[in-house]
Amino acid sequence: MAGFFVFYAGKRQKRGGGVTKHKNTILFIIAATGFNIILTVMIFIFTFLLFVVFIKPFISDNYVIFGLPVILIISIFLSFTIYRILLKRFLANVNMDDYFDTSFSFKKKKSSPENPGNPESPEKTNK
Repeated sequence: MAGFFVFYAGKRQKRGGGVTKHKNTILFIIAATGFNIILTVMIFIFTFLLFVVFIKPFISDNYVIFGLPVILIISIFLSFTIYRILLKRFLANVNMDDYFDTSFSFKKKKSSPENPGNPESPEKTNK
């Protein structure tokens, strides 16, 4: 879904349309967050059903309540793992600087020879 926003915004920009890099950045953040929440809920429901079918019959009802936090942690871990893999594939296929605001640049900035520690602003020494 986030790829649609990038593709759509890229087409609009080439024709001189109204979707800017800043709007595209906001749309991407909203779409990626929504996707991550939906993925987490779907994995939670799936792992809860697996718990009910395969584990609950073998433990007493007093200990079933301890399974819910474990299911929640597993679903969050799995959703972020899947999200990270999909985001890496997305970043490999899309040039982020062409579609997104410069505050989200993914290229490493080279430091200047005068100031190797800070690539943004050179230190001024007044003695």
